[in-house]
Amino acid sequence: MSVHFKEWIPVLKKKWRPGAREAELSKEVFSEQQLKELIHKLFEETQSGKEQFLEIDKPLSKVLQLGPYRVVIVYPPLSDGLEMTVVRPVKKLTFADYKLDEDLADHLTNKAKGILISGSPGEGKTTFAQALAEQYSSANKIVKTLESPRDLLVPESVVQYSFTYGGHDEVRDILLLSRPDAAFYDEVRNKDDFELFADLRLTGIGLVGVTHATKAVDSIQRFVWHVELGIIPQVIDTVVFIKAWQIDEVLVLDLVVKVPHGMMSEDLARPVIQVSSMVTKKLMYEIYTFGEQIVVMEVAKVDAMKAEKGGNPVETFASYYLQDYFQKKLNVHATVVVNDLGSITVYVDETERGAIIGKGGEKIQALEKKLGVSISLRDHSDMEEESFTDDNIYDDNDDLRYTMMKGKKPDRKVWWAKRPRRKRR
Repeated sequence: MSVHFKEWIPVLKKKWRPGAREAELSKEVFSEQQLKELIHKLFEETQSGKEQFLEIDKPLSKVLQLGPYRVVIVYPPLSDGLEMTVVRPVKKLTFADYKLDEDLADHLTNKAKGILISGSPGEGKTTFAQALAEQYSSANKIVKTLESPRDLLVPESVVQYSFTYGGHDEVRDILLLSRPDAAFYDEVRNKDDFELFADLRLTGIGLVGVTHATKAVDSIQRFVWHVELGIIPQVIDTVVFIKAWQIDEVLVLDLVVKVPHGMMSEDLARPVIQVSSMVTKKLMYEIYTFGEQIVVMEVAKVDAMKAEKGGNPVETFASYYLQDYFQKKLNVHATVVVNDLGSITVYVDETERGAIIGKGGEKIQALEKKLGVSISLRDHSDMEEESFTDDNIYDDNDDLRYTMMKGKKPDRKVWWAKRPRRKRR
């Protein structure tokens, strides 16, 4: 599947078989001069035919595409020695080889318009993209690809564009004027890629993107930082997660206005992206905003925590966020308690109430509107002394930790996710 050269180092070959990769160290060693001569011959190949291209040409790195072979060359001082890697595809599958059920096959070929193919490196993302592109082409659809380098093995009828010879703006204009039925974007990796992908989808062009992710939901989160949350379901409607050359999971996205799972008050209703399994039809994740933060909440985890420990990760996040907000944005020492019905009680010193209320109550009203909760202010002196046992201390996530201290007012390092049961003296 790949051969790795470095001057004066034995050549390393990687072989692939289902479920495992094997490395084989060759006895062959290339000197710097021998490696340069080999690289020179490969550059000559780029002048010999239409399937040989110099895809990336930078002062210290070059990428060649010679038919199915991708050649990556890196020069010192970017690398500590002259090196070259040659990669080739080891498997080619057709769409029929995946043996999809009728509903899923129809969804991917006819209904879905914004497909994201994700998975870890070497799991078969590109192989599935090639099979899907070939399926589209066989149905007489106009298919084009956006690649750098151009290593998709697709039929001759498919036009392959390279960002090496045309920038994002130029490629955008070409696609809008040529009106393809579908475009395959391999790979979506940087800010310009995410923005172009979203821009093309919103114009109505069907898109299939390929991106790296360790979980299916992670590929959605990569778009969260580059695309406005409310339009993500219009950009991506289906996520196909590939693992070991097979479709491991298929997620579908939908935008609704509702109270997020785990919250109680109707006042907390907001736009929520629901992410469901296409196979089981079960709701898997909810994505929404809370204040300035974007929350990706696993629905099953919310239910499990409520059942096992009586806690609520949604309230946990809300309490953590609000505690941090008061301290960093308003410089106020506050203790936040999230109540069962979605309202919050904020305990502050009398001298700091004005910083939260503002002139005529404008600050607290704006904060209530922004967060979608009602806020009740009380003085720290109103807090009853409470005693806690180890059972009260909740530590489920390294990012969400609570410390509860007996007989002491909370300091800046202490915050409460939920009011513990009071014990009267």
